[in-house]
Amino acid sequence: MKNNFVKTAVFVLLNFFLVNDANAQFGKLLNKVAEKTLGTPEGDAKKALTPDKKDLKALEEDAKDPFLENQSFKKDGPSGIYYASVPMGIKNVVDGKPMAVKKVYLEFDDELFKVNLYTRYHFQKKNGNPIIDAQYTTWLSSGISGKAKAMLLRQMRSKGIVHYRECYMPDLAFVQYITKNPADGVKKGEVRGLLQLEPGLFYASDEPYAASGTDPYGHNLFEGQQYLFFYKAGMEEKIKNYPPVKIAQIFKEMDKKKEEAYAAGVELPKKITPAQAPSQQVMMNAVKKRVADYSWKETPIYCYSISEWAPQYTMIYDANKKDSFETLTSRLMAIIVIFKKADGSCGFMNMQIEQKNAYKFPGDKAENYTSLPIDYANSGMDPIGCTKANMYKPK
Repeated sequence: MKNNFVKTAVFVLLNFFLVNDANAQFGKLLNKVAEKTLGTPEGDAKKALTPDKKDLKALEEDAKDPFLENQSFKKDGPSGIYYASVPMGIKNVVDGKPMAVKKVYLEFDDELFKVNLYTRYHFQKKNGNPIIDAQYTTWLSSGISGKAKAMLLRQMRSKGIVHYRECYMPDLAFVQYITKNPADGVKKGEVRGLLQLEPGLFYASDEPYAASGTDPYGHNLFEGQQYLFFYKAGMEEKIKNYPPVKIAQIFKEMDKKKEEAYAAGVELPKKITPAQAPSQQVMMNAVKKRVADYSWKETPIYCYSISEWAPQYTMIYDANKKDSFETLTSRLMAIIVIFKKADGSCGFMNMQIEQKNAYKFPGDKAENYTSLPIDYANSGMDPIGCTKANMYKPK
């Protein structure tokens, strides 16, 4: 009976997101079953990765069902029927039961920069209710700057990059190891994004983690892990050409290409010369302090102003008058800072500098800017070609 439980639970465990605190409770359940049946957490974790005959039959039935082929979908770009490389499940929201997924339709919309993932279950109803959450379609994007996503995606495509991230796909699930040690158990895998490795083949699992401590870039991608790929018929063998170390390298190279693509269409904000403009040295001293305070690895090259000084007023309490009065306390200026990155490429950042006003009493609005400007705030860094970056560099 216990062995039967392990077998029949395998596919249900693919959908352990039905349980609160899924990872923790799932791990405990797995270990408990292992102690009474297989004897080791490692053995039971491997069992969870292996579908039984009933699950395999359900996956085969999904793969053979012609329903998706008979629907009317967009056929933009790489749109088409794809198959999942690992056993996958999706939750029936009507009765809570998991359903096998082997075949999907990826529908790309080139004009809107969207891609939707459909299973045959998205079109089924029970007692008039959809059996899959109606919010199954998703807006996917990829980019460095939210203000230029459409431009970036066009430029990426011109370089042969098809990458959609910030992925809000249907709640599909598959099983992965928690760590490189199988004895640590398994976890829920999800569709995190879509990266085209070559026409007809997409990688859909986690992106590589950045380097941290002694861990190298991509340390979360390791041999022996069960990763999710979507492939067109006849492309399954191609998956073997993309081991984890190669996937990590592709992401690394792609990020560089994205930056180049984005930088190609970026222009520096227009320079203005405000009244009482601070000198280049004064501005750079404020910038360098911020770089040091936050331990940035980029090197500031020069900066320039893009706004007039903006006075800042604060309500200051006067203890003698028992009241608060609007007081000129400082002024802010927006500047652009050009940086050289460690890899030799260039970037620019919007930054604000502040100059304190030495007011004499609450309510004083006279200008008395005796202190030097200091750093105040900054945005993220946008890439830009180094030739363009030097456009306003002082002679």
